[in-house]
Amino acid sequence: MSPLFLQAISPPHWPRRTALACALMASLGALAEPPQNTATVEPANDAKVRPGERLSTWLLRQPGDTAAPGLAWRVPQERLAQQFLKNTLLVRLEAASRRAPRSEQLDRLKLITWLQNLPITGRVALGIVDPRWLQAHPDQDPVLSTGQQLVAPPSQLKTIAVVRPDGELCHVAHEAGRTVWDYVLACAPNTAHDWAWVAQPDGRTSRVGIAPWNGHPSDEPAPGAWIWAAPRGMTELVDASEGIIKFLATQGPSPQTATLRATTAALGPAKPVIANSTPALPSVPPESIISVRSDTSAPQYKAPRTSSNDWGETGLLQTPTARMGEAGDFRTSISHVSPYTRLNVMFQPLDWLEAGFRYTSVSNRTYFANTPGQSYKDKSIDVKVRLLRESAYVPEVALGFRDLGGTGLFSSEYLVANKRYGDLDFSLGIGWGYMGSSGNIRNPLLALSNRFRTRSASSSTGGEANFNSFFRGPAALFGGVEWRTPWDPLTVKLEYEGNNYKNEPQQNNQVQRSPFNVGLEYRYSPGVAFTAGLERGNKVMVGLTLSTNMANMRASKPADPPPPRFTPEAPVNPPGWATTAAEIQARTEWTVQRIAPQGDSAHVWITESHTVYREARVQQVIAVMHRDAPASIKHFILHYNERGLALHTQVVDRSEWVTAHYQAQTPAELRATDQRDYAPPRGRTEDGLYVPTSPQRTPADPTATASPGETPAMAPWERRTEKLTFGLTPSFSQILGGPDAFLLYQLGVSATAEYRFTPSTWVNAAVNWRLIDNFDKFTYTAPSNLPRVRTYQREYATTKRLTMPVFQLTHVGRLNEDQYYSVYGGALESMFAGVGAEWLYRPWRSKFAFGIDVNHVRQRDFAQDLGLRDYKVNTGHATLYWDTGWNGVQARISAGQYLAGDRGVTLDISRRFDNGVTIGAWATKTNVSAAQFGEGSFDKGIYVSIPFDALLPRSSKFTANFAWAPLIRDGGAKLGRINPLFEMTSIRDPKAFSFSSPDDKAPKAGDNILDFKRAQ
Repeated sequence: MSPLFLQAISPPHWPRRTALACALMASLGALAEPPQNTATVEPANDAKVRPGERLSTWLLRQPGDTAAPGLAWRVPQERLAQQFLKNTLLVRLEAASRRAPRSEQLDRLKLITWLQNLPITGRVALGIVDPRWLQAHPDQDPVLSTGQQLVAPPSQLKTIAVVRPDGELCHVAHEAGRTVWDYVLACAPNTAHDWAWVAQPDGRTSRVGIAPWNGHPSDEPAPGAWIWAAPRGMTELVDASEGIIKFLATQGPSPQTATLRATTAALGPAKPVIANSTPALPSVPPESIISVRSDTSAPQYKAPRTSSNDWGETGLLQTPTARMGEAGDFRTSISHVSPYTRLNVMFQPLDWLEAGFRYTSVSNRTYFANTPGQSYKDKSIDVKVRLLRESAYVPEVALGFRDLGGTGLFSSEYLVANKRYGDLDFSLGIGWGYMGSSGNIRNPLLALSNRFRTRSASSSTGGEANFNSFFRGPAALFGGVEWRTPWDPLTVKLEYEGNNYKNEPQQNNQVQRSPFNVGLEYRYSPGVAFTAGLERGNKVMVGLTLSTNMANMRASKPADPPPPRFTPEAPVNPPGWATTAAEIQARTEWTVQRIAPQGDSAHVWITESHTVYREARVQQVIAVMHRDAPASIKHFILHYNERGLALHTQVVDRSEWVTAHYQAQTPAELRATDQRDYAPPRGRTEDGLYVPTSPQRTPADPTATASPGETPAMAPWERRTEKLTFGLTPSFSQILGGPDAFLLYQLGVSATAEYRFTPSTWVNAAVNWRLIDNFDKFTYTAPSNLPRVRTYQREYATTKRLTMPVFQLTHVGRLNEDQYYSVYGGALESMFAGVGAEWLYRPWRSKFAFGIDVNHVRQRDFAQDLGLRDYKVNTGHATLYWDTGWNGVQARISAGQYLAGDRGVTLDISRRFDNGVTIGAWATKTNVSAAQFGEGSFDKGIYVSIPFDALLPRSSKFTANFAWAPLIRDGGAKLGRINPLFEMTSIRDPKAFSFSSPDDKAPKAGDNILDFKRAQ
């Protein structure tokens, strides 16, 4: 049950633990007593049901209309959780009734009485209930057990029940095409509501906005649905609404007329129990059913849809709005309104935070670096934070900063509010800086201090937030409206902006005939939008936006081989472990080192398993092992190691796995599954791995025979060690926004090789051949006041076409169960060579890790061969790694000495979504002043990591990484080492096996109706 829901329904004046303990005790007591409000199941002779029978088999014996969405599967083990929910609701509502106005107290007591009389059913959700479909999908076809019940819905569902605040039911005849709002209006035409909660007959629940400020399209309520809509102003009933609708979903379809009956089949302990016809809930007199008024209907508003403005922010044209997208939204846009062309990249790591970066090209100004043929390019970073969510009477409010971390030429701060009414979305805000240059109002902060009267000039070096200028100087109002037209792809925008273009950066003032701008957005597809408008009364604006949601990224895998053929039985003639290992590697891209049976278990040693979607590959491993392992094997034990370091072990019970894939399981059965992950203890051998006692065999050894008493299928197998491996991969690198050209790039081929002396000692080498590039334009070397550790970027990139970026010898080891070390030396990266060591403390499944690296390095020749330059330095850091456990947010804090000899701290914050996509940003501040650092003031950047599994039609264990830094300077520069221990030991992360493609949220047999997280 959701902790947030428990918080919402717990009485505020009681200690929470006491309240929950009382509810739990009441639940146990209620279950111990015989139910008084449930109907007795009387035997009949029309349908026999036996324990062990499949749902599909039972359905084929019933009338055809039994296989309907309202069919309920009742499981006794789920009654405790449902009783706990019911008692917690009653406690909450009783406390609320005592605080309610006297005029409402009677209604609250009636609601409590009505809820109290509803039975505890133990209902578990079912998905598709077509018997033939279930036979083809046995994993969705439950095997019925003793004590479980199947309750068929009435033969005809014709009404929908709207629950009033006093617990009375308003029965409305179902009409096709009607919305939730229509049914609520039919029962309470004079009452204001904001939200309605719906429980469909199959147990699915949802929340629907039914007010002008939040209305949106939703699934039509099916006949037999429940609707609960707490009136606006009854806050405590609204807070308890999700719990109420979840509990109503356990009741099955809403009550129907007296002529409609239900069928209940129960499973007895031994002998067959036969079905019974009995009302599922008290019947409804036909005269009490009302109809939706034919002369009126609820408004049909379109779903809210955010769009970007010229600056890439969520907004209108030139002005931002307070609206936010969903967490994971990512968009790239380009807009042009003379003389400015803007390339924007914006992302939403949290649902209340929007951030991004921008390049602005000023066509009538040249680049300051005296490079001919390129217009001036300005770089900037934006941040917007939502302060208030919209409600019936409160607008959505956001605070934003434009050009926060750039040169400050376009820097602005703003506070903006939005209020929606139907398909119109109104915004009104106040801006400072560039957005407030017209000064159409007096700066309201002057009432606090005269310091807000003047605004300091932008920084010449940029890159640093000028806090002394925030909210200072002239201020201006801005606002507008956005209209979702009846034609769904088209949105119309009208705004009034607060900039008069008389104080443009670089003395580039523009003529403005009108402060009103008007524009259109055409949404060609969900991820592609075209915009056009008239701005300043005299300039045409055009734009293109490409958007997606990275948290919802998923890709089907048509290029993958079909899954292994599944049968619940073990194979009669196992093919042998060599065949098994080869197929596991082909399906997972993991390397199987050994397979060795021991007793009733088969041990599998796996390496090179560093990937994001681990659990999907584990399922492939187990499927192949089950298909190939003899019946005597009851458990599969997977040992994960990297470079000889034992990191993680999983134990999979074969019978449990088969059951999960051969029949639908109840929530109680899923909860009872054994814990299968544990940290491997340090063994006697160097790498802590189990070494089989029988002779080792390889696929290339045709003479290998089994040991006495050992069948050939059970003989241990071990892969022949390959000391030398090599490969070819394409290489690509780019430089964005430099003074020579906006995009400098190179395409080439990289040859990689690795030689392993032992599993934990190896040498890496890479050679890159640059084939295609535009480096003939690359002539600029950035100025520097520090040792040139990174600003020789041009020299390293252009001196030779054939380079050796890496040539490194590495040894790793394990000090104890939680401590690891590595020592290394050679050409560590393209610009530095040297020696170093790293130590990492990383407890298994811990949210914290701590590491230290120490390096002595010397600068390499520009040719990137074996030559060295004179500059040398000691560099290293102590790093704390922290998984906050909050919304996938992770933090890294490093302190130490950087390549230029400066000392300071690097903070790295990232958000990792459930599908493995990561968005992050870093910033480094050292003892180097902003003036000494140069343009940019301090090192900073943004990065994105996307698993190829989320992008490609074929499974791949690799990831796509993109990092952006506004400038490359020498301050705050870290050594770019390969093989860091934290990445090597990533399988010890508590969420290492939790990333996968987003759930399609399709209802499945065995879903827990009380799963609040799934509902969200």
